Amino acid sequence: MIKSIYYDKIYYYIIVFFAFILPLSRAGTSLMMAMLLLLWIAEADFKRKYQQIISSKFLLFLIAFIFFTILSIFWTENLMFGYKKILKIFYLFVVVIIATSIKKEQVQNAITAFLAGMFISEVISYGVFFELWTYKEATVSNPSPFNHIHYSIFLAVSSILLLNRLLSKRYKLKEKVFFAFFFLTVTGNLFLSTGRAGQVALVVGVFVMFVIHFRFSIKTFFYSIVVLSVIYTTAYNLSDNFNNRVHDTISDISKLQKLDFSSSWGIRAAFWITTYNSVQEHPFGSGIGDYKLATKQQLESRKYPYIDGMAREFMQNAHPHNQYLMVLLQTGFIGIILFALMVYHMFKFEIHDTDIKEFSVLFGTIFFVGCIAEPLLNLHFPITLFIVFAGLFASVGTKETI
Repeated sequence: MIKSIYYDKIYYYIIVFFAFILPLSRAGTSLMMAMLLLLWIAEADFKRKYQQIISSKFLLFLIAFIFFTILSIFWTENLMFGYKKILKIFYLFVVVIIATSIKKEQVQNAITAFLAGMFISEVISYGVFFELWTYKEATVSNPSPFNHIHYSIFLAVSSILLLNRLLSKRYKLKEKVFFAFFFLTVTGNLFLSTGRAGQVALVVGVFVMFVIHFRFSIKTFFYSIVVLSVIYTTAYNLSDNFNNRVHDTISDISKLQKLDFSSSWGIRAAFWITTYNSVQEHPFGSGIGDYKLATKQQLESRKYPYIDGMAREFMQNAHPHNQYLMVLLQTGFIGIILFALMVYHMFKFEIHDTDIKEFSVLFGTIFFVGCIAEPLLNLHFPITLFIVFAGLFASVGTKETI
């Protein structure tokens, strides 16, 4: 019993601190994952953990996806690059560690710790924007503490969490006043950055949030249109970055209509074409380390006259800017089916705490919409964000065993 209490406390402190430093420190999150793995092994108690894992379809499909992705090293040509990618995909096992280690009653504290970390990152970001200090590579024109696309997902997740709490009956008026202020600063920061992934994901998140509260009804459409109109009209008029990105998007679409792929959206569209042809030729994918090679081979073996110049050169040396295309390129149809089943069961968690259940659906919406623009599970900050929250939701949505 004493040993159990001892481990419970250590897990709790590590996971809460992990959630807190998610938007603040790359090295810190790596250290927390390593500590959790070592602690999980040292604790043993594998019979309980095994029973808890097999009671969760989400964890089972997650492990199956990890295993099959690692297995794809056997049909990878670029072994050195493949081994590096195996380490990244193995990070996902920390979801299992968190799910089998934290107590259900501690989950809300971890979510609050994340918001505290986001508050500090916001102070850093706004300080850079108002030229009060400098921070790493952040600039006045792009004050994101780390990659603007990845940070936009963090901001969108925070924004929808705070907005959902404003609609909840659980919180007192004083708390909601703070949430409202925090929501305004987070959402404002989202449109100061140049990351469109989070900005687009928030649109879907807001609509889903109103569906959760009002089902499919006139209220849902009315409230969604009003809230989104206020947010995005204000952002368009006040944020030069957002204004410019809107015009860039219009320009990208215009180019695509002329089969000109030399733009951000154009390159993403081109990856859909090359990936489709690649998977037809390699139904099991090209292996965990060969997604770049697969695209390069497509561009070299087919003429693709409409993909040339900058677009062709960029695609040969980059990831496909889409998590689903990345999975298809690496592991083919089996990989994407396992991934889809994992995502499905994440949305199906049986969580009795209404606040956490709603947030689990909204988080999944924001994250997996964001995956359309970036392979978030192959990038450090986004994958750690997923690891913490998927682990927390799985801990609440998984049956505990003695």
